[in-house]
Amino acid sequence: MGFLDNLRKALGGQSAGQKSGGGGGSSFGAGDTNAYWIYAQCRRCGEPLRSRVNLAIDPSLDDDGVTWVVRKGLVGSGANRCFQTIEVTLKFDAKKQNVIESEAVGGKLITAEEYQTLLEKPEA
Repeated sequence: MGFLDNLRKALGGQSAGQKSGGGGGSSFGAGDTNAYWIYAQCRRCGEPLRSRVNLAIDPSLDDDGVTWVVRKGLVGSGANRCFQTIEVTLKFDAKKQNVIESEAVGGKLITAEEYQTLLEKPEA
């Protein structure tokens, strides 16, 4: 058993010799309770962006010792020759279930429906 096989086994997957039709490791599917999705739009070029926050590891305890904070930098694909960074800050309650404060610098936060609409909009 090689190093990568040992690592894969330690992380919950199967070693290469033990696979039985499917890949090993964990998958982050639609039922992932640790996922919180951020949707934003770039102020400069209008590109819609999204990013996943893993509520199990991304939040840090805020200075007040009760709430949790996440800071993410989102950068678009560059298709519009724009590499503007959108700095998103989210503050969660003590149970990391509700966003109590949000801010986006370099863009604006949008809903999932607005994100989908912007993706489907034909380029002019």
